[in-house]
Amino acid sequence: MSPIDRRTFLGAGGAALIAGALASCRSGGGSGASGSADSLRVSWYGGQPAHEGIEGALAAFGDDHPDLSIATEKAPFGDYWDRLATQVAGGDGPDVLRMSMTFLAEYADRGALLDLSDHVGDAIDTSALDEDVATSGSLNDGLYGIGQSSITHATFRNTDLAQEHGLALPEQWSWSDFTEFCNSFADAAGPGKYGSTDAGGDFQMFEVWARQHGTDLFDEQGLAVGADVIEEWLVMWQALRDTGAVPPPDVTAESDTFETSQLSQLNAAVTFGWVQQVTFLQPLVPEHPLAVGPVPGLTAGSLDGQFVKALDFWCVMNTSANADAGAELIDFLLNDERAITSIGLTLGVPPSASSRELLALDPQTPEGRAVAFVDQIADQVGPSPDAWPTGYGELQGSAFPRLNEDVGFGAATPAAAAAQFVEEAARVLG
Repeated sequence: MSPIDRRTFLGAGGAALIAGALASCRSGGGSGASGSADSLRVSWYGGQPAHEGIEGALAAFGDDHPDLSIATEKAPFGDYWDRLATQVAGGDGPDVLRMSMTFLAEYADRGALLDLSDHVGDAIDTSALDEDVATSGSLNDGLYGIGQSSITHATFRNTDLAQEHGLALPEQWSWSDFTEFCNSFADAAGPGKYGSTDAGGDFQMFEVWARQHGTDLFDEQGLAVGADVIEEWLVMWQALRDTGAVPPPDVTAESDTFETSQLSQLNAAVTFGWVQQVTFLQPLVPEHPLAVGPVPGLTAGSLDGQFVKALDFWCVMNTSANADAGAELIDFLLNDERAITSIGLTLGVPPSASSRELLALDPQTPEGRAVAFVDQIADQVGPSPDAWPTGYGELQGSAFPRLNEDVGFGAATPAAAAAQFVEEAARVLG
């Protein structure tokens, strides 16, 4: 499921809903177990391709375990969290579930998820996983999720559109190069055409900027990035709006799906996202192959702000009566060739080099481009940050984009918006 859908859900108050429902969760290991030892309930979010991929993998697992009854629950991203929060608060959660990094800490901190540390190396083999992916689910000395994909930030570039206006998109670029390209494209293409979409309100993309400026987003005390770094980010994007190099805020507000993106409408040459999103965007511009490239750096070719990690996880509920079978299923989904083949890239780029090799994807396809990009930069990026803390969803889905909009509409200066974000982060993160 796309991060665009995640933003829609979070901006509508989904993070607050989850926090409220989880307040009634009990902590502790395995108490109040639900289900039975000869059955598994498996729950996940996503669109139809994800449903079909996971169901195919579960069918193969069922063939190997004919005495195990497997029940499935699936839903779009927003609907999924409404239902899961209610189930967990009532002690009726599934056995195995798909979990977003956005909410991993929320559920783990409330004791809703099983610490899988004792299952790794025995029931769950993580030895083939990309190193940072294997540890992405670590929190508070426990392992509460096993990464189901390897993701990294990327830019998607319509090189045809750039060439139509006599411009080239560099494979490696700095933020200065990016700004120069966006302004040159807008000047050449005319009104209503933009060098890039506006990523000023994208908190996940801002994380790259923060790391480029020498700090992670968070530390043990809360927000680690200073107001000055936030202000610089907001100033840069407002300058691009002022010159017409990126869309004005009212256009951006109406471009919050893949289908309505200014890139998909052929009004922008570049957009930002997680690498696997090229597989969603490419079908919308079938006549224009989208190149996958890095996020701009402070200097061209510097990838120290980027990282490879898991955005989504397989987890076992702490109340499961069949945690051993749940752990065995997670191992199967990650390592069995039938599962790898069935799931493909529906959950993101597969989390191990061996699984990516098994798929043997054509590098000319969107899927192949996504895989090739992860393999290409894996040894050049910085270390993976720790799991996002409880409260991240509110900051990412509401506070940061709202304050960026305030700057765009002239309701706040970048300095005032940055200072307000620091204040809101202190409140949200406690």
